[in-house]
Amino acid sequence: MLKASLLCGVLLFSFNTQAKSTVETSSDVGLVLIPAMAWGLSQWKEDSEGQHQLYWSLGSTLVTTELLKYAIHERRPDGSGNDSFPSGHTSLTFSAATYVQQRYGWKTSLPFYAAATYVGWSRVDSDKHYTKDVLAGALIGYLNARYFTEPYHGVQVSAYSDAGSIGLNLHMAF
Repeated sequence: MLKASLLCGVLLFSFNTQAKSTVETSSDVGLVLIPAMAWGLSQWKEDSEGQHQLYWSLGSTLVTTELLKYAIHERRPDGSGNDSFPSGHTSLTFSAATYVQQRYGWKTSLPFYAAATYVGWSRVDSDKHYTKDVLAGALIGYLNARYFTEPYHGVQVSAYSDAGSIGLNLHMAF
């Protein structure tokens, strides 16, 4: 746990020293925070099988993204490099969001998808990527996580309320 915390701190520090704006910095924070929160959710649920699926999802997303960047060599909009296509920030954050959706359901994943969408938008806003780079990154992350993630097996209890009624939903998957 300490090693993971140190790694996250080093990554955040290195990203922040290179970032030029608050929006760009927030996308760097999202790159680390969204997968870390997905990992933390599976840790909280004591879901070691899910953690392995998250590792495979993120790992395959990273490899796919880097291979495409290496093969395509597209210039970034701001001219800072030739690794624009696809967006790695977006692919990894959408991989984490899709993992949460596949593993724990839509309601749990909505904040993750909202944050991943913000990361994608911020990459375009910061002139680090074109819109097509972000859309391709989102698709790569989505597809890899869909492939490697299975629904959580166990009991899930959730509360609900609607027009004058309240109750509990019990969901069991085998």
